[in-house]
Amino acid sequence: MGTGECHHPRASDGHNCRVSDTDLHVLPNRRLRIAARPVGVVMVVALVVMLFVFPVRTWLNQREMLAERRAEYAAYENIVENLQDQITYLQSEQGLRDAIRTQLGFLAPDERRVPLMAAPELSAAFPERWPYTIVSSMMLVRTLQATERAIQGEITLTPLAP
Repeated sequence: MGTGECHHPRASDGHNCRVSDTDLHVLPNRRLRIAARPVGVVMVVALVVMLFVFPVRTWLNQREMLAERRAEYAAYENIVENLQDQITYLQSEQGLRDAIRTQLGFLAPDERRVPLMAAPELSAAFPERWPYTIVSSMMLVRTLQATERAIQGEITLTPLAP
């Protein structure tokens, strides 16, 4: 065998003379090799997805969920802190007095309850016939008296009461 000669029956064109016998078994199945290439690429892509994409996506989801949980935890800590402040205040003497006054409505012996709600606006338009003329006259007199007292600086809690 010379350097330029090849005696293999499949290597007749001269440029495949350096091919080994094992390569010759693969080369005839060229269709199989062409079909196996996309399958190999798909398998490599699937492997990359399984090894990198899914874990990174899971990690990002866990990071987002952890941030939400931290925000919830901070909100609960604020609630607990506020409740602890309320407990501390209610354990003091002043806090106890305030709670008894506001929640139970008790007053000290020297205190008097004064309603602070504004009197509702009532309609003073009555019909112009008896007995409504008498009521209208009484309301006019009481309103004038309340106005005079207000000018003098006297505070009237019920201006139209007898």
